[in-house]
Formats: sequence, C-alpha cells, structure tokens
Amino acid sequence: MKKAKTKVARIENRYIKDTATMNKTRSRRRIALFRRLTFMAIIFAVVGGLLTITYTQQVLSLKDKKEKQVEVDKKMVATKDEEEALNNQIKKLHDDDYIAKLARSEYYLSKDGEIIFNIPEENSKQKE
Repeated sequence: MKKAKTKVARIENRYIKDTATMNKTRSRRRIALFRRLTFMAIIFAVVGGLLTITYTQQVLSLKDKKEKQVEVDKKMVATKDEEEALNNQIKKLHDDDYIAKLARSEYYLSKDGEIIFNIPEENSKQKE
C-alpha cells in the first residue's frame, strides 16, 4: 500500500527554520559533548590504571625490601654476637692461665708427671 499524500503544506517561515537549525546545533553539541566525555573518561581510566599499577609495584617492592631488611637485621645480630664472642676469645687468649688450660684440654699437653683424663661433657654437647 502506498502512503497517501497529505495535502497539508509545511509552513516555511523563519521561526521553523530557526527551530530546526537550533535542534541540529543542539544535536551536534550533544554528540560532541558525548565524544569529549568519552575521550576524557578513557584518559582518566588509562591514567588511573597506570597509577594503580605503579602503586601496586611500589607496594610489592617495599614489601620485598622490608623482608630483606628483616633478614639483614637477623644476620647483623648474629654477626654482632659472633663478634662479641670473638672479642671475648681474644681477651681470654691474652691471659696465660687460659692458654695453658686450653692447651691442656684440647691438645692434651701436660706438666711433668701429670696424667690427663679427658671426660666428655654431656651437658655442653646437649646445649650445642
């Protein structure tokens, strides 16, 4: 079926033309606004994503560094204890009585007419 032609003529006056022009302009502005907002949203999403990625990498890096610092602190404490033990050993080695006792116990050196009996100490082995 064909559409019936209407016999009503459209009025072509200035108001109708201005209204049509204004509607076209509004439509173009809305489309341009939508495009600008979409573009800005994409830019914000990309920047936000990059900031999030950077933040998570820094947090992970900081966590790893803190773990390493804890390990290094433990090693430092162990090293300080070892250093203190070695300094005590050095002080003891300056004492002649200690050197004589050490030579007798570890190297089985004795004085004339002295017999050495080496008895294992169970308490010291259990402590180690």
